[in-house]
Amino acid sequence: MIRKICAAAGDFLSVTTAMCFYPDKPWLVTAHLGNRITQLNRGGYRAAHPLATILPPEPLLAPSLPGEEDKEEEVDKEPAAAEEEMASIHTSSLLGDAGAEEDTFLLRDTSSTRARNEPRVQPWEKSQLTEEVLERLRSIVTEGDPVTRYTEFVKVAQGGFGTVYKAIDPTTGEVVALKKMPLCKRSRKELVVSEIQIMKESRHPNIVNYIDSYLVDEDLWLVMEYVDGGTLTSVLTQIFMQERVIAAISRECLKALDFLHSKNVIHRDVKSDNILLGMDGSVKLTDFGLCAQLTPERRTRCTVLGSPYWLAPEILKRKEYDTQVDIWALGIVAIEMLEGEPPYFQESPVQAQDLITQNRYLPLRMPSEMSVLFHAFLHSCLDTNPNIRWTARELLEHPFLQTAVSLSVLPEMIRIARKVCEAMETLHGSSTSSKKNQK
Repeated sequence: MIRKICAAAGDFLSVTTAMCFYPDKPWLVTAHLGNRITQLNRGGYRAAHPLATILPPEPLLAPSLPGEEDKEEEVDKEPAAAEEEMASIHTSSLLGDAGAEEDTFLLRDTSSTRARNEPRVQPWEKSQLTEEVLERLRSIVTEGDPVTRYTEFVKVAQGGFGTVYKAIDPTTGEVVALKKMPLCKRSRKELVVSEIQIMKESRHPNIVNYIDSYLVDEDLWLVMEYVDGGTLTSVLTQIFMQERVIAAISRECLKALDFLHSKNVIHRDVKSDNILLGMDGSVKLTDFGLCAQLTPERRTRCTVLGSPYWLAPEILKRKEYDTQVDIWALGIVAIEMLEGEPPYFQESPVQAQDLITQNRYLPLRMPSEMSVLFHAFLHSCLDTNPNIRWTARELLEHPFLQTAVSLSVLPEMIRIARKVCEAMETLHGSSTSSKKNQK
C-alpha cells in the first residue's frame, strides 16, 4: 500500500514537473499520461520513474528478483573475452548545434572510441557436424554450387560466423548477397536449420528477404536480397543522428520486430550491425543466425545467446525469456544511434554483462540534451521487467515515433558517412606511409 501511495505521488510530481518545464507543450503531458496508463494496465505500480523523469537519476542497483529454474538441457554462454584496456569515451555534444538545419549532419569523433568493426559475437568452438544435421539441411537447400550459379563475386563483409559477398544473378541481372558460413564454427548446428526455415517464412519490407540456400561440403551458403547502403553501424559511428532520424529508423525496425513477434519468432541478435540501410531509404533487419521459434509447447527460451552489449537482463540472469528481449536490444540500438556506441562498450564483454544485470538504469552521457519523448521511448524499451517493457506493437504507437523525419534523408547520411570513412582511411594511410619514411 505504501509503495502504491509513493508511486502515485511520483506520478503527480512528474506530471507537475513536465507542466512547469513545458507549459507550451501540453502534448508532452498527454504523452506522459498515456505512457503511465499503459504501464499501470500491464504491470501496476512499481518503483521507477514514470516517464524516465525529465532528467533520469543516477544508475541504481536493480532489485534481486527470483527467476525460474533453467529448464533447457544445455545453456550456451559466450566464451569469456580477455580483459583489455579501453580508450576514453568521446563525450562532446551528442546532438549537435541546436540551430542546425534538418539536412545538416554533424560528424562524430571516432578517434577515441573502441573499434566497431570487431565481431561482437565470439565464434563458437569447433564441434563435430553430425550426419543428422547435414541430412536436415540437404532436405531444405537447393542442389548445386552458388559459385557457378552466380557471377562477379565481391567480398563486402566478414564476421564471426562467415563471409558476405555481393554477386550478380546472370539469369535476371539482379544483385544479390551471399553469406558463406563454415558450419564447423557453429556449436549449435540446429540453429542453422531454424535460420533457413524462419527466413523462408519471413518475407517483409523491413526484413532482408531470403532467396535461396546451398550446402557445399560443410559450408552453408545463404542467398539474400542485397541492400546497398551498408550497416547502420557504418553510419552512426561517423555522424551524429538527430532524434527525428532515430525515431524514423526505430519505427522501421519495430515494424520488422512486430512481424516476427506475431509469428512467435525471437531474433535474439538485434544490433546496429544487423540493421541494413538502403540507398532508397529502406531499413531492413538481417542475420537470423540466433533466432528461435516459440511454440505453444515451448513459449519461452533460456539459452544465453546473443551479442554481449545488447543482451537483456533476463538473458544474463538465466531466466526464461521471450520476444521482449528484442525490445531491450532495440532500446540499446536507439542509444547507439544517439551516442555512437552501446552503453558499457568501453568495458570488456564480461564486465558489461555484469553491469547490465546490476544496474536498473543504463548510463547516458548527456541526458539533459534529450527530449522528454526520447526518454519515455527508451524507458518503454529498457525496463528491466520484461512484463512491463512495451511490445513492438505498442511501441509503434509511441508518441516519440510520431516525430520521425522522412526516410528520404537516409541516402544523404549514408553518402556523408562513406566520405568521412574514406577520408579517414586516406589520412591513416598517409600517416602510416609518413612513419615508414621517417624510419
